[in-house]
Amino acid sequence: MEDKNQKVFEDFSVPDPIRIKKAVDFIKSKFKNLNELSVLELGMAKGGVADSFKDSGARCFGIDVNPRQMKGVKIKQADLNLGIPDFGIKFNVVFAGEVMEHIFDDQRFLENCRDVLMPGGYLIITVPNLFFLVNRFTMFFGKMPYFAYATYHYHMYGKKILSNMFSSNGFRVKKIISSHILYSTRRNAAGKIFEALGNVFPSLGAHLIIFGEKIN
Repeated sequence: MEDKNQKVFEDFSVPDPIRIKKAVDFIKSKFKNLNELSVLELGMAKGGVADSFKDSGARCFGIDVNPRQMKGVKIKQADLNLGIPDFGIKFNVVFAGEVMEHIFDDQRFLENCRDVLMPGGYLIITVPNLFFLVNRFTMFFGKMPYFAYATYHYHMYGKKILSNMFSSNGFRVKKIISSHILYSTRRNAAGKIFEALGNVFPSLGAHLIIFGEKIN
């Protein structure tokens, strides 16, 4: 069944680059020789992980439900609800930024991600955090949570739920951080403090970032 709710993202650029930077920094810390890196981005966007590595010597691939073109990235158009298309290789890294909450069956999605990773490969996922510090106040006063709720979101996540999902689907959780607490440098330079605090207190952050290693 086609998910027409996702057509709102037909022309999409990453609005919150800090979560991409934190994912990219982790990848660079694990792969010193980027010529040996193969990365698959699920849910393509300008300013995303594949965009960050496409000129580095890494092999970059992408999938999106909407048509996408990006020089230096091999992209297939596909609905991830139906699985991950075969590129003929296994990947060192699979990245899905703000994607899993859009998928009907998120458990199956994690299984599909695991299947396309090399042994010891990394799955990096970012999702809106239901328990974002600001949301704790908005929900207390009967208002819908920021980021986590939308008509095109089918799941909501917290730190413990996300960790348990990874552990039960064949991943060793390496770390969980968040994008920022309160606001990021996207708003003003003082956000740098809250971006750093997002690494220390992820359960209060706006977007959770989980790094999982595929268990052989």
